[in-house]
Amino acid sequence: MGRPPTITRDRLLLEARRVFAAKGFEAATLADIAAALNVTPAAILRHVASKQELFRESMLTDIPLPSVLQLFETVDPAADPRIVLRRVAEGVVPFIMQMVQTNIAVFMHAQTTSMVVPFDTAADNSPPRRGLRIIENYFRRAAKAGVVRIASPRAAALLFMGSLQSYVFMHHVVNVQPVYPLADYIDALLDLWSHGGICEIASENDRPRSRRPGGGGGRAVVPAGKPKAAGSRPVRDSGGEDGERRVARRRPRDPRSRR
Repeated sequence: MGRPPTITRDRLLLEARRVFAAKGFEAATLADIAAALNVTPAAILRHVASKQELFRESMLTDIPLPSVLQLFETVDPAADPRIVLRRVAEGVVPFIMQMVQTNIAVFMHAQTTSMVVPFDTAADNSPPRRGLRIIENYFRRAAKAGVVRIASPRAAALLFMGSLQSYVFMHHVVNVQPVYPLADYIDALLDLWSHGGICEIASENDRPRSRRPGGGGGRAVVPAGKPKAAGSRPVRDSGGEDGERRVARRRPRDPRSRR
């Protein structure tokens, strides 16, 4: 008779985290976790004393960063940022989804009035802080290489990561339907970063003052008129001395005396 399959503690915690996040503490069983590992529940109890202990150790420990972020530390800063950021987005969104599911599972089990995250928020090596530092450092190196124009690498990192977290929050927390395809969302995000979504407008000092009678200090942006075609015939009118069209002037009539 062959030896029963064995599992490492790291693999056990990883798979237990996945099952607990998907089903929650109450619904998940040791049999569910054992089946995912292709072992018996008894094999799990060689590593932990109970389901409660397994939940605590698997859910309340630091989650390793996704491999795409670790590779991101050595990426060529002169590479096309659209390709680099797309790769990051595709790898980070599933990680954020896992984090959200884990947070909800811990929150429901703890029955607290606030979210309980599975890491020490004050620790300098917590997943969010480490990930943000990596993205911030990339933007700093990419700006130095001349492929992005940003004023603050940290603000850029917060904006980019915040956009990815918003996608997960809207579709996997508040359950906004229908789910917008992730690939299309990344396309729109990168298009916004590449070309900008706000048209250039006249600055406050460049805006012409309103010429309306009694208009006060109000200002209005007036679109520039079309240039005249060369050789076009001027249209004269009774109110224009230079050949421009004017509103016809009407001579005021003398008021009639009332009898």
